[in-house]
Amino acid sequence: MTLLNPVMFSMPGLWIDRSFASVSPPVVVLIVDDDPAGAQALAAVLVIEGYRATVVAGGEAAFETPAAWTPHVVILDIEMPACDGYAVASAMRGSSRFANTPIIAYTSLPEADVVDRGKQAQIDAFCRKGTSIRPLLDLIEHVAPVFG
Repeated sequence: MTLLNPVMFSMPGLWIDRSFASVSPPVVVLIVDDDPAGAQALAAVLVIEGYRATVVAGGEAAFETPAAWTPHVVILDIEMPACDGYAVASAMRGSSRFANTPIIAYTSLPEADVVDRGKQAQIDAFCRKGTSIRPLLDLIEHVAPVFG
């Protein structure tokens, strides 16, 4: 794995300044969301864009995926009933499996409402639902750069 240089420019939604390991294609994305229709729609768009996407319904389900399988990126909803996105991100950071996996908060909440708790939970980036998909795709490309 090659590491890219830390961010030398400002990317909208990026909350941290760290290097991200380059990955072999296809980029594997785990979508954690309690809204099945929205999550499946996002997965369909990501597949069209060349990603491999898996959807799980809520935070606990993310840890029920096969232990040998680790995604390159996690797209994480914040507002979920039993276990919100902050708790999921904190649990991921505390596990050896997801400790270094980039996490992008994907929520309908404004960034100002989630940035402080998101950074505390070690979420790497933010993208708002209901806007263009391009910013999310840009963030995925940044946190999971394909080498070659």
